Amino acid sequence: MIYLKTKFHSQLAILVLFYMIVNYSFSQTNYTDSLIQILLIQHDDTNKVDNLITISRQLSGVDKEKSIAYGDTAVILSKQLDYAIGLSGAFFAKAIVFWKSGNIDSATVFLEQAIKINDSINNYSHLAQNYEVYGLLFIHLNQPENAIKKLNSSLFCFNQADDSTGIVGIYNSFGLLYKSIGEYDSAVYYYVKLLSLSKRIGNENLLSAGLINLGNIYLHLEEYDKAKEYFSENIKYSKRINKVDHLAIAYKCLGTISSKQNNYDDALEYYNLSSELHSQLNDPDGLVSLYLAIGNTYEEQGKYSKAFEYYSKGIKLAEDIGDVDGVIVGLLNKGLIYQKWNNYNRALDIYDSCVAMILKTSDIEKLKSVYYNIYITYELKSDFKNAFIYQTKYNEIKDSVFNLDKANIIADLTLQYEKEKDQARILTLENENLEKDLDLRQRTNQRNVYLFTGSGIIAILFFFFIFQRQKARKDKIIADQKIKQLEEEKKLLAAKFLVEGQEEERKRIAKELHDGLGVLLSTTKMQFTAIKDKSPDNKSIIEKATKLLEQATGDVRKISHNMMPGLLTKFGFYEAAEDLFDKINETEEIKTRVKIIGDTKRLPENKEIMLYRIIQEMVNNTLKHAAAKNISLDINIRSEILNIQYSDDGKGFNVEEKIESRSIGLVSIQSRVNFLNGEMNIDSTPGKGTVYNIQISTS
Repeated sequence: MIYLKTKFHSQLAILVLFYMIVNYSFSQTNYTDSLIQILLIQHDDTNKVDNLITISRQLSGVDKEKSIAYGDTAVILSKQLDYAIGLSGAFFAKAIVFWKSGNIDSATVFLEQAIKINDSINNYSHLAQNYEVYGLLFIHLNQPENAIKKLNSSLFCFNQADDSTGIVGIYNSFGLLYKSIGEYDSAVYYYVKLLSLSKRIGNENLLSAGLINLGNIYLHLEEYDKAKEYFSENIKYSKRINKVDHLAIAYKCLGTISSKQNNYDDALEYYNLSSELHSQLNDPDGLVSLYLAIGNTYEEQGKYSKAFEYYSKGIKLAEDIGDVDGVIVGLLNKGLIYQKWNNYNRALDIYDSCVAMILKTSDIEKLKSVYYNIYITYELKSDFKNAFIYQTKYNEIKDSVFNLDKANIIADLTLQYEKEKDQARILTLENENLEKDLDLRQRTNQRNVYLFTGSGIIAILFFFFIFQRQKARKDKIIADQKIKQLEEEKKLLAAKFLVEGQEEERKRIAKELHDGLGVLLSTTKMQFTAIKDKSPDNKSIIEKATKLLEQATGDVRKISHNMMPGLLTKFGFYEAAEDLFDKINETEEIKTRVKIIGDTKRLPENKEIMLYRIIQEMVNNTLKHAAAKNISLDINIRSEILNIQYSDDGKGFNVEEKIESRSIGLVSIQSRVNFLNGEMNIDSTPGKGTVYNIQISTS
């Protein structure tokens, strides 16, 4: 039985952006209290307004009501003092707290008011921050076209204000945007620019944030070693500059990686380190995310009572701070545990409460998940009538999401166009800055020239000419080398993406067959079974139809398994290879033997899929062409090398002739071995069988 489970993935990158640009991170309680005490003795002046705004921002993720109250007081006092900058800052602080509490409409209204004021007084620095948060809001609403427009406006304002720190923040925001829509190459492009500019201006705080966000990209792509590298580097910087908030996020990400790699003890250790830091920061949002992550780690170990305890803690804290999304995710996960405990009525009660909350947030993906879980729960209860009702609701939402995806194709084309304009605009701005620098150097050189004698001028010009000539020659050599390197990398990437794309398509089709058509056939079978006893006259016809449905279900399952075996994704390459040979043995036409020596720990997913396809292709060649009676597979796993020897006692063939004729089977095997940077040797002659020897690195 398949369950759709909702995991809690906090917007770590967006949190980092808030710390870096908006500057309203969760401060220590005693600091906030000291600011409040200062208010009691302050006169009604602009300093008091600024203090009120600071407190409002610090309380935005802790106490919504108090945050709004301090913001309102700042608005009233700013109007009395005719303090435009204070009024725009108060509106901006209120926009933040409304956004964090899920009230997008109110957040938009206050952002517009802040922008109007800052635009009227040409306050480019604050205007840039307003537009940036507006862009983030559109990212949150999944409106990338509008997000690009706002972020471009913010970039323009930061350039007008000559604010390098702000420009770094915009690179970060563009990275968030492209990560949110799955364009990871563009996201990495902006994060690398962020790191480069941060190092140039010597700002380790911004550098630390960029490392987290870049690590998040590789975490999302499941390139865990690369992700670990960036998070570990972040920890080094965060400790050096005492950036506790970034350190907390890095530990949480390392915990997520450890959990995904089934290193549960390490995961819990990292989560506990992160939890201590979030508690120190008085960051309830971060603690909600951690409690749910810890619960999920215990659940994956089968420790359901412990998981239930942490889900409950996460839900309680999310309710206290008004985090609706955290409450929903926690409840969904508790519902799944009740299902595992066979307490179906309690699970259904929880799912009903989730539906009520989700309908208020218009989160289609979560609604689809909960309808699926309700349908499965009714099926487990043998309440097929209600199971059919909720399966229909689930399918309706799935179909609507599919249609929405088709409509978004046009929007993606527009987004691509906007992206190209955005990158061109950045290059233009950089060129303008370069021209300014060159102009400044020329004027300085002119002043210095007047101080030298004629002979000095000739000497300087001579050395300058030699230098420029050598520099031009060196730059040309470097440029040629970079071009060659980029061309090689593009070829490798193209081959990699082609192979990975094929496997992703296999996985998608297999999933659609299993989850879509397979479920539909099973439901239809249930309907026939339900009406069989009610229609005795048609009993024989119904039984025949039922058998046909069983055959169709089996065929769908077989096709789905062939495209992407379940054992391969669940247990890995070695289990899947043994299962493949067991199935051949069951036919009693060919005898098979499998021997695996060494540590059979899991390999990276792409490598496991490629290895399985290699074995599968060799088996197919034997079954189709060799007329063999016996097949053997020997796998020897050493420290960093995987040796595979496959042999059959079939007809054999002339290896050179097959290679020259570009045999599809051999080409397919060789291309996959090349993809894994491996080596292959084929030993075969007509009438003497075939032996394949393959060596692959496990690192």
